[in-house]
Amino acid sequence: MEWCFYGNDVREKFEKRLEPDALEAELMRYQYVFEDEFSLQDLLTILDLRAKALIAEAINNVPEFLIDQIGKARNSYDFPSLVREMERIANVMEENE
Repeated sequence: MEWCFYGNDVREKFEKRLEPDALEAELMRYQYVFEDEFSLQDLLTILDLRAKALIAEAINNVPEFLIDQIGKARNSYDFPSLVREMERIANVMEENE
């Protein structure tokens, strides 16, 4: 349920890791461990894999996230009927096909 804590601070943290200074520092750390054989292309490949893993994790968490959001909405004082809302979602999905 880590995704419950994601907000602007996490987004800003991810963005800072992509700044040139941060990339240079990370490249230097990898080069220290793997020596000079580790290139910028290798670092970009690792960052690409990391991003894809985050996307896969987010997709994997969608059902749990939706159930959590439904639970939060249900506890809200102005929550409409769950059946009507699911029907509205289904109608929107049908229209977009």
